[in-house]
Amino acid sequence: MGDRVKYVLFLLVFACVLQSAEIRAEGVQARYLENGGSATVLELLVEDPPPSSVIVMQQIPSGVRIQKAAPAYMKYDARKGQVKWLFRRPASGVKLIRMQYEKPLAGGGATAVIRCKSPVTGKLMTLTVP
Repeated sequence: MGDRVKYVLFLLVFACVLQSAEIRAEGVQARYLENGGSATVLELLVEDPPPSSVIVMQQIPSGVRIQKAAPAYMKYDARKGQVKWLFRRPASGVKLIRMQYEKPLAGGGATAVIRCKSPVTGKLMTLTVP
């Protein structure tokens, strides 16, 4: 097989993986249950053993005002549209991060980047949830 064909096949497989509704790494899985309109709900599944901490950063359109968030966020930069949470010593199980906006989101909704260390190897992992 030629290099170009291998590259195209790799891109197709990678695209299929990205379109998966659930993103996972060692110890953590994530997906959006709702992502559009005036609300987003991000589901985190923390596996056993859990990582020592989990950082969640959601990117929303700049200028969007958050009406309420549960749990409360740690930091919010409205100009950049970045909302951050830090979960120290999370227990295993499902965690929901809910945000309600004053007005419906324009475009495709929020995206999330989740960072944690592998509970097995200690290696830093980054998950991107489209």
